[in-house]
Amino acid sequence: MKNKGYKLIALAAFVAGLFLLSNDKALADCESNYGGGETCIYNKRFSIEKKVRIEGDDDWESKVTDVDEDDVVEFRIRIKNLSDEDIDKDFDDMKMSDSLPKEMERVGGSGLTEYWDDFDPGETKTFIIKAQIDEDEFDRDEAFDKCVVNKAKVYWDDEFEGSDTATVCYGKGKPKELPNTGAVSITGISGIGLLLAGALMRKRK
Repeated sequence: MKNKGYKLIALAAFVAGLFLLSNDKALADCESNYGGGETCIYNKRFSIEKKVRIEGDDDWESKVTDVDEDDVVEFRIRIKNLSDEDIDKDFDDMKMSDSLPKEMERVGGSGLTEYWDDFDPGETKTFIIKAQIDEDEFDRDEAFDKCVVNKAKVYWDDEFEGSDTATVCYGKGKPKELPNTGAVSITGISGIGLLLAGALMRKRK
């Protein structure tokens, strides 16, 4: 009976591990960004950096606040090929994909999806997307504050290579919370596995 209990615990840990591997973030090197969002690099062939500013400002940041209805927000996406110059590969079929939140609309600059070839080692590709907050977001009488996260991804030969995010806050007052970007946290998944293992141990006892 004792061995059976240990086998059940091992099975629970294995299932939790499979669940982790099914999550993109578990396979990536992810770091949280100041103000919300995160940067994920799946390997070291490419780096991706996403910054934001209100048009006319000098500095690029990971987060902008107090965006007004008429402000144009600029997102800068920089992708660098970190590969060794001696590597024998053709870096064609590159793609940048940007997903604006539903609260924003593109008004100019680069496209939300961009393709390019001949991406040499050491080369950097830069895209700037211009967007505005949907005017309906400001059509309310009460005071409010809201933040949205915008994510850009880089692909090589249809394989996901990494992502980065930038945060935009608008309205009045200090933002109370940041939105969930849609990815399940590794900590949360690990917790599921631990809870399952604990339940099996209690049952064994």
